[in-house]
Amino acid sequence: MQLDERTATSIAAYDQHARAYQEALRRRRPLQDVRRFAGLAAAGALILDVGCGPASDLRNLTDMGLRPVGVDLSLGALREARLLLPKHPLVCGPYDRLPFGPRTFQGLWLSGALVHLPRSAWRDIFARLLYHLDTGPVYFSCARGSADLAPVDDHVLGRVYRSEATEDEVEVLLASHGLRDVQVELRPDPLVDRDRAWVAGFGRKV
Repeated sequence: MQLDERTATSIAAYDQHARAYQEALRRRRPLQDVRRFAGLAAAGALILDVGCGPASDLRNLTDMGLRPVGVDLSLGALREARLLLPKHPLVCGPYDRLPFGPRTFQGLWLSGALVHLPRSAWRDIFARLLYHLDTGPVYFSCARGSADLAPVDDHVLGRVYRSEATEDEVEVLLASHGLRDVQVELRPDPLVDRDRAWVAGFGRKV
């Protein structure tokens, strides 16, 4: 996956501040959405968590009786994940060339997974990730707006670059790949600004 220079800058920020970022996320994860996602998945389902960061959602998904595999572009974030979950399967690699076969997983969790990538890459990467999904729920979230790798000064990470999408765009992204029961809702930003909205979308591959 060819990385935009701004994406590489964001990854480096996670590498450098992974532990502080994990601490900041500790009480700010989308637990309601995790529970809803788990309710749509089969018991013990193998889940692909892309953009897992330092493993906050991995732990919550595991606590719900699921078996998530974590993937991230930041090696520093995955090192923190390894400290939190010493025996958990973790992969550092490009999202469009993951080392999994077709229809390996029974759920796909994408909590902010694509926000540090250019919007032009979202559709193709999303399709490639769905290639690894057999059946099951899909969760996708991102910041609400129209920015395309715009600079954001995060109080933990420093300068990062973030892409956004509207509710309609997320709905189109999910529905365009044949997902069923697509629902899109707004959530408060989990970390930077609680008054700023994030978009959360659910779908189901059958």
